[in-house]
Amino acid sequence: MSTVSAEFIVDFLPRDVRRRGVLATSRRRSMLLLGLLGAVVVGVACHSWNRFHEAEARRGVSLALTTNATKVDDVIDRLAGEQRELHRYLSVYDRLALPVEQSDIIATITNLMPDRTSLSMLRMEVKESAAAATATANAKPAVAPGGVGNVRTPAPARWMEITIRGYAQDNADLYEFERKLANTKPFASVTVSENKPTDIARGRIQEFAVNCRIDLDVQYVRPGGSPVASVAKGGSK
Repeated sequence: MSTVSAEFIVDFLPRDVRRRGVLATSRRRSMLLLGLLGAVVVGVACHSWNRFHEAEARRGVSLALTTNATKVDDVIDRLAGEQRELHRYLSVYDRLALPVEQSDIIATITNLMPDRTSLSMLRMEVKESAAAATATANAKPAVAPGGVGNVRTPAPARWMEITIRGYAQDNADLYEFERKLANTKPFASVTVSENKPTDIARGRIQEFAVNCRIDLDVQYVRPGGSPVASVAKGGSK
């Protein structure tokens, strides 16, 4: 047997009311879609605005870094120039500065002179020779024999030539002064270049000239710590 069922739907709403409901639902759906679309557009706009400001900030940082880098390069170039100038100044100063004071040299010479000897002229001249510097670097230092202080050594790269002129009572005083000077550091290559008798009202004296050398490539240090020549009287340090 077959069963036949029938379904009857009765709509109690009027047709115009149903139409208005459908229109209201469609309108609500459209408003929701429009609101969602507006939210998406606003979100995209805000995101784009933030990215734009971030890009501007990065661009500003890049410009600042570029500007500062140029300034840093200028500062580095200026410092390099000042360093080169300082090296040049120190090089010139090293060539001009003496490791021993001239006043100490004069004091040493006058203290070593015997009582009957006087000083008439003292000349100190600084000389330099690159060839002598090379020869000195390759040569072995000369060693003085026992009791002998006057030994000729190769000329240093920079040295001071000293010429001492004066008067002595006799040759004994002159050679005593030569011996003391030769045995006193920093004097080297001490020689009597001139020795002649000179008549005066009270008799005859010896007019002499003594040449010596001081090596300026070394440091002369007193026990106290200051660079200075020996100033002992009648002896050597």
